[in-house]
Amino acid sequence: MMMKQKVILACLIALVFPLILTGCCNRVEFTRIKAELEQTERERDYLQARLKTTEEALEQSQELVGEASGAPGQLQQQVNEFIKIRDALQQREDDLAKLRQAALEEAQTAQALMENLSNQLQTETQKVNELQNQLQQAQQAISDLQNKLQR
Repeated sequence: MMMKQKVILACLIALVFPLILTGCCNRVEFTRIKAELEQTERERDYLQARLKTTEEALEQSQELVGEASGAPGQLQQQVNEFIKIRDALQQREDDLAKLRQAALEEAQTAQALMENLSNQLQTETQKVNELQNQLQQAQQAISDLQNKLQR
């Protein structure tokens, strides 16, 4: 009778342990993705600030170009450089937005997977509980039969 309980306990551990480990790994991955998302948001904010600064510098340069009577070629060259910088910053911001969206989608996928694994664990736990109840009933029936046979 004790041997059967030990076998059931070993089966329970063998079924539940991999499910628990899988859930832990997904939590670690979810945390990693969340950290990457935060880093991406910080980079986006930094680039937006730089873009704003560059746009302000561009506006000042354009005002200087309008006011300047000497060296218009040099000022136009600076304006063109500022425009290139602004375009590059805009491209980086777009790339960061795409990365952020991808990280968000990955986090949602990880969350769905965690919920699925949690449901599976709960189902398996219910099955184990049912088997334990059946085992106890069978043990009780055997015990009752043994008592009847001894009388």
